[in-house]
Amino acid sequence: MTMELTKKPLIDIIKQISDGIDGLHSELLLKDKKIADLKQQNEQLKKNNSDTLDQIREYIKELEQIRSHYVDSNNQSQ
Repeated sequence: MTMELTKKPLIDIIKQISDGIDGLHSELLLKDKKIADLKQQNEQLKKNNSDTLDQIREYIKELEQIRSHYVDSNNQSQ
């Protein structure tokens, strides 16, 4: 009879530990997925940022060409 009383608490503790491990495992899987999603978003943001910088560089070149043309036109008319 004493044997049965000591087994039950041990089984309960083992079950609690197992449930805790399962919970942590599930949590880690969710966090791993979130990290993977964030990495993908970060890569997309880097690409978008690079594309935007390229557009800005192109816009600056166009503005410099317009300014140069304007300055040349003003110098010729004087």
